[in-house]
Amino acid sequence: MQVLRLIKADFMKLKHTPFYWIHIFVPISVVTAFLLYYSYSKINSISKLNGFFEAISIAFPIIIGVICALVMEQEKKAGKFKEMISTKNSRGICLFSKLMVMIIWGAISLIITISGFYIGFQYFLKQNVFSINLYINIAVVVFIAQISLYLFHVFLSIRFGSGVSIGMGIFESMISGLFITGLGDGIWRYVPCSFAVRFSDGFFVKEAGTADIFNVLGNKEYWIEQCATGFINCIIITLVAAITLKVWFDYFEFSNCE
Repeated sequence: MQVLRLIKADFMKLKHTPFYWIHIFVPISVVTAFLLYYSYSKINSISKLNGFFEAISIAFPIIIGVICALVMEQEKKAGKFKEMISTKNSRGICLFSKLMVMIIWGAISLIITISGFYIGFQYFLKQNVFSINLYINIAVVVFIAQISLYLFHVFLSIRFGSGVSIGMGIFESMISGLFITGLGDGIWRYVPCSFAVRFSDGFFVKEAGTADIFNVLGNKEYWIEQCATGFINCIIITLVAAITLKVWFDYFEFSNCE
């Protein structure tokens, strides 16, 4: 099957780049740092776990910006995307292959991060107070929330170059961090880079049974309702972004790339 062959080829192309090391070394380093810090920290277990998920949600846009820039820059240097645009009919398949490689490894990286933290928090620090289901649920929603960012950063990397993609990733992470606070109330549901961190908080509010411990406005029901609306927006934005990127990629003149 053509798609599978392309995906396999793209995996091979990235063997001699930092791509795989970033997806493996960064999660291990992050988990180790958090577990070491939490072994001495006196804050409660709920705040520790919530802080961990907030941190990885905030960091994701930067990582996505770097990864998309790395992959697209490789294609550009290999011949100004000539392999991706060899024929018009294959453009969409080539684009899909690149996206799948990045998204698959993004999921693997997230699994390494969350499973590693769960093992350390549960069996080494013995501070875990939640079931593994909470970890799985948050991992799933955080992953889904990032797909639209992959689509956006692929566009930025192709059209404007790696610097813009990385710069935007940094900006998005800053916005994500700010929107944890009251600054994001009411508008975070329309800002893709803030989806993951707010969904993460939403699961903790639901599990803890109150919104008060997170210093957020509104009761538990209101908070969960906001997350439900945000999730619907997330799905719609992701679908629109995918269709838009596909149409743009099919007709874009790559001679205009920076």
